[in-house]
Amino acid sequence: METPNEIQKLQGYYETALSHAKWSFWASLVSVAVGLAAILFGVFMLYTQQTIAAGATATVAGVLSQFISATFFYLYNKNMKQLNFLYEKLIKFQDSYWAMGLVSKLPPERQPDMWVTIITNLLMRNEPKSEMSPELVRAYAELMQKK
Repeated sequence: METPNEIQKLQGYYETALSHAKWSFWASLVSVAVGLAAILFGVFMLYTQQTIAAGATATVAGVLSQFISATFFYLYNKNMKQLNFLYEKLIKFQDSYWAMGLVSKLPPERQPDMWVTIITNLLMRNEPKSEMSPELVRAYAELMQKK
């Protein structure tokens, strides 16, 4: 069964977001390392009393770098939450697509019952809660009465 264009687009978007998340994580780690090195260098300069102003400046720069690192990690965390949400959508979309493809391969007399099952499961999924239109409720009720 060929993968529809929507799944390919969703998969591509997921892979792009995953790549960005990896870069964000590594940028965060580099920022932490640079900030820690600046703090340690500043403290070293303060203890060896080479130049108080330079040591204080290096220490303040290191602390500032740590705040920037914290911001990077916060953005990375937000990115990962979005990535997980997107991954769940991708899996649900693929599951629905494959289920519909499998139903079409069943004997014709079994297909109507399976379509009802798929529609029921799709309507009852843990998606964001939304109101069902009266037409959809009526069609669903009629279908269940025929059964």
